[in-house]
Amino acid sequence: MNLWRAVINDRIAAVHDSLQDKRMDLAEAVRRFVRPGMKLNPCSLQSRPVAALYEICRQFAGTHPEFEFISSSLSGNYLQLVHLRLLKRAIVSFAGEGYPTPGPSPVMARALARGELELENWTMLTISQRLMAGAMGVPFLTTRSLVGSSMAADLATVGAFAEVRDPFDPAHVQGVIRAYTPDISLVHAWAADRAGNAVCFPPYQENIYGALAARDGVIVTAHKIVPTEFVRRHSHLVRVPAERVLAVCEVPFGSHPYGNYSAGTPEFVPYANDYEFMLPHRLAQDAEGRYDAWIHEWILDVKNQDEYLSKLGRARLDRLYLLGRPDSWRGELERYAASLDAAPAAGPIEEMVIQGARTISERIKARRYKTVLSGVGQAALMAWVAAHRLRQEGVEFAMVAETGMYGHDPRPADPFLLNYWNLPTTTMLTDVFEALGLHGGGATNECLATLGAGQIDQFGNINTTIAEDGKFIVGSGGANDIVSTAQETVVVTAQRRQSFVERVRYITSPGARVTCVLSTMGRFEKRGGERLILTGYYRSAGRTRDEIVGKIKERCGWPLAVAEDLEDLPPPTSEELALLRVFDPERFFLGKLGGG
Repeated sequence: MNLWRAVINDRIAAVHDSLQDKRMDLAEAVRRFVRPGMKLNPCSLQSRPVAALYEICRQFAGTHPEFEFISSSLSGNYLQLVHLRLLKRAIVSFAGEGYPTPGPSPVMARALARGELELENWTMLTISQRLMAGAMGVPFLTTRSLVGSSMAADLATVGAFAEVRDPFDPAHVQGVIRAYTPDISLVHAWAADRAGNAVCFPPYQENIYGALAARDGVIVTAHKIVPTEFVRRHSHLVRVPAERVLAVCEVPFGSHPYGNYSAGTPEFVPYANDYEFMLPHRLAQDAEGRYDAWIHEWILDVKNQDEYLSKLGRARLDRLYLLGRPDSWRGELERYAASLDAAPAAGPIEEMVIQGARTISERIKARRYKTVLSGVGQAALMAWVAAHRLRQEGVEFAMVAETGMYGHDPRPADPFLLNYWNLPTTTMLTDVFEALGLHGGGATNECLATLGAGQIDQFGNINTTIAEDGKFIVGSGGANDIVSTAQETVVVTAQRRQSFVERVRYITSPGARVTCVLSTMGRFEKRGGERLILTGYYRSAGRTRDEIVGKIKERCGWPLAVAEDLEDLPPPTSEELALLRVFDPERFFLGKLGGG
């Protein structure tokens, strides 16, 4: 045989697997690679590295390791790191709780009040951009976010954000953000081979830029370790290459209580968020002793993931698989049939959401927006109702969610954006960078945004960061990114004097592109000026026009101007109420009927 043929047969013909074997017990991986003082990046994809963080809690509890934490959010089952005093500093876009509704966490409040934690506030997009710059090896990236906000001023003082002259057009100023390089990143994947090539399913949220930037590398936890042949068949889903991986650990359900979606790949069955686990965790945070007991019960007194799963029980895990099925919402919705059949009159929040849906429907038709990028809660419900309302008229738009969902057709029974019934309806799954930076805010965007607000002032400036008493609220999340770049933003918020203020004390999101606000009593718009004026009211807010306008003025923190053509807005129809209520049958965002 010719030598070259022998070389082919002996050395080339077979597709070779890596010689590396990085399989390791998770506890051993943390002992070997995680050191005090490190900059940690728990990579928040659609799945989260919760089991890895639990193991860090077990090994470092009581030692004050002074970790620096960077991720898009410090919430939910990351908050144990705060309670156990493992973090010295957190660089995040959202710090609080997300279930059952987004809001402040007592855990964060206690740590900040005692000075145990430094907090650096960013936006969801700019966190990803900082990590991307670190991965690229460039000192900074440009951004359209932050400019004009209080965050910009704060970050400039620590040397992380600047506004510079555009070198190609010196008449314009450009925002730039400093690159960030973590020491180690943590990723949870559906599957990985023994070398560490990791299969991750979208949406990718903040994506794996932190993993690619990490100086030391990545600890990968995988639901299952698989042959490299499997990885090759799913190479389009591999996000972390083996060369970046320090250890790969088989950790089934390593994302729990968060779910794991698996885009139609038969080898993996998606499991949904464990809301029944999340709610007691949220309630336990109210009292420090109770939260300490919760952490001992579920983390510190649990040896490892196997023991954790035994404690959860097979029946609970099987139910999560059931809830991960695309059509299981029908059975869940039937649990609320009696309350949905009752069909009482609209409550104030329901009226606000439906009036908001009507408003954005009219704007979409008039201005031909092609996408709507929604925040969470009532802002999302408003867009969902509008989508179904306009479809009846032959008008369509694509809905976008900041986590990387595009073109979803919302399903009933679960009002949360990233739920496991919406995911199979998407036409594209991507990440924060594309959702916020390109589709919602890119150069050619034709996007209307919808948001909620903790506080809003007469100029449309939004505050979700620092309350009037100086206490931290939750931060920006993706709000600043959305408001800074979408064509216009419509806001929903309850009509309270503490919500409608003359000037917000902290500008989380500048109001220049906020054009309309729907409250629980009326509609406010900018009509050629920079201030919001009252342009419509709800009949349900009082007996007469003058009485309603008087009440609205009482609950507004600035001298409110009233449009000459003030509209009497018709109440919601029974069909609109039915459509809205099936999306939030537990009324997490719609509130108690009769409440404000």
